[in-house]
Formats: sequence, structure tokens, C-alpha cells
Amino acid sequence: MFSALRLFRPASRLLVRRNHSAVDYTKKYADKLKKKAEEEGLASIEELKARYVVSKPKEKVPFAPEKLEPKVSAVAGSQTASAAASAVKNAATPAEGTQSPLHNAASTSSESGLDKIMKLELLKDLSADDITKIWVQRHLNMDDTISAVIPGETYKKMLERSKKYPLFLIPLRHEAGVELYLMQFNFHQVIFTSLLEYKTHGENSRPYLTLTHYPDLIDSKNIVLMKGTVNDEPRILTVDQAQVLVFGMQQYYVSDNADKLKLLETFHKQPAQFDHERLIELTETPLS
Repeated sequence: MFSALRLFRPASRLLVRRNHSAVDYTKKYADKLKKKAEEEGLASIEELKARYVVSKPKEKVPFAPEKLEPKVSAVAGSQTASAAASAVKNAATPAEGTQSPLHNAASTSSESGLDKIMKLELLKDLSADDITKIWVQRHLNMDDTISAVIPGETYKKMLERSKKYPLFLIPLRHEAGVELYLMQFNFHQVIFTSLLEYKTHGENSRPYLTLTHYPDLIDSKNIVLMKGTVNDEPRILTVDQAQVLVFGMQQYYVSDNADKLKLLETFHKQPAQFDHERLIELTETPLS
């Protein structure tokens, strides 16, 4: 669908990389990576990656998508409002014995820190651009993953807004209609599941997509690394669909569009008044 997607306004420089790309990033970065390898006395790009990466990602079985029809072609407004109200209520009352909406999904999908993936002591002498190239290369051959490098200020803005509004719905268009996905911030993770999954299983809903942000380099390099993993038990989303969900999230948590901010506020403060048709309209309107 796209090889490298600029998900915010051009000034933000956030890039999401997908795996089935029309662009060969190994070739694109080959000269720069080869030069870097030579500077460090290494014989190849593979040796360079091995130096900075703790372990090579496990090989994935080629993805053969399961034939699943969209479960929700069009969600009735009253049902959406009811589910939204339930999710917001559960998120707001954990002290009363009610778990957050996607509590179990978040607790079972958390990952170790960046030091378990990258050799941080060796990254300190690299530029943000060099780290970006290594991060992109690491995830190129993973068919269930998207990755991004986010400017520090952009991430801080998203994180602050998520503390005020930790939940939201993102529409995903299928051939048969539109399916709504419930997303929840959980510290440096974001969990996505379908609204139907949440209405059926509540806090035991399966995470369809998990974004993990690594803020370890935000002070020294002014970047945050992100990895998005599509759940394959079973696989419901494609990588392209995962990108669409991430793009939708960013429209509401980074953009300063007044209409989108108002809708985000309504979802939390007046969920019964939440208009899913307006959500679809705004989300599918390109950023100005």
C-alpha cells in the first residue's frame, strides 16, 4: 500500500515502515551502512547490525491471511454509544474493583525494555539518523510488524494527551463496511481490539495490534522508537490495516484539529452523545 508513510504533518518527521515494501531499504541505505561498517572496522552490513542488535528477530512463517469477513459492517449509533460509555466507565473506576477495559490484553502483551533488544551502550555514539536506519533494518523481514521513529516532542505531546484521554475508537474500512476498533493507552503501550471483541469479551479481549514505544533515547537523541506487532492467534489484521489504525490514532492524539479534539473529549465526557458517523467522517478527512 505504501512503502514509507509520513503519518503527521511534514515537520514532524514520524515515519512508519512496513515490511512488504515496494522500496528496498537494504539497497536504499546500503552505501551509508557500508560506510558506517567500514568506519567501525567491520566487513559487512550484517556485522554492523549484529553489533547493535542484541539478538536477531526470529524467523516468521510466511503469512497466509485467514479468510475472515468483517464482523461489523456498520455499527448502530446506540450500540456504539453504549459500548463507549461502558469502556469509559470501566477505565475511570479501577479503584472500585473494575479493571481497565483492556487490562488483561495489556498485561499479557508487555515487553522488556529497549536494552533487551538493542545494545544501548553502543548507541550513545550514533546519530539519531544512524539509529533510525538500524531500527528500520531490524524489522524489514518481519511480516507481522510495523516500526517507527518518533521525534521526542511529538511523543511527549501524544503521551500527555493520552493521560487525559486514554481510550478512543478508530474506524477501519473494509469492503463490506466500517469496523470500529477500541484503543487504549497503557503507559508506553497502545492496545487495539475490535469493538465487537470488547463487547463480547470485555477485559479479556484479545489484542489485535500492540504498539510498544521505547523512550530510552528521548533525552539523549530526541527520538522514541516504536514497534507495532499484529497478533497472529489468529491473524485478523494485515500490516496495511495496522498502519491505518496507527494513522487514525495519531490524528486524534497529535493533531490540533479542533473538531477531532472535540470528538475525543466527547467520547470521554459525554459518551452517550458520541457520534460514530462523525468519527468516520473526520478520520477519513485528510490532514490539512
